[in-house]
Amino acid sequence: MTEGGAVVEHVGGWLRRDNLKGFLVALSEVIGYRFDGSDWGAVEAGLEVGAGGDGWFGYPLGDDAALEVAMSRVVEEGETEVRVVVAEGLACLREQVRVAWMIFNRFEVSPEVEMAD
Repeated sequence: MTEGGAVVEHVGGWLRRDNLKGFLVALSEVIGYRFDGSDWGAVEAGLEVGAGGDGWFGYPLGDDAALEVAMSRVVEEGETEVRVVVAEGLACLREQVRVAWMIFNRFEVSPEVEMAD
């Protein structure tokens, strides 16, 4: 797939809404970004706004734009559709995203998940 002239790959599908925060924390850890309460607040607010508009909200993770996460909230099912865009040339990162996706898509994770210092 091409976006803005660069080849990118999307990884994603449906994810339990309660697992979303943990998934974003895990992705952030993979790229060396500290996902904190202000990030989570922005995601929650974006999902609320997106629920009233076209349904999608995009959030870049990290400073180098290696990952962008797009989310769409499905209110009646308690799930979120998630699409992670991995920048061109980052095959190793794409595989790490796939592993995180597999874990958070198959197991229930506490919505109160936090990074351990």
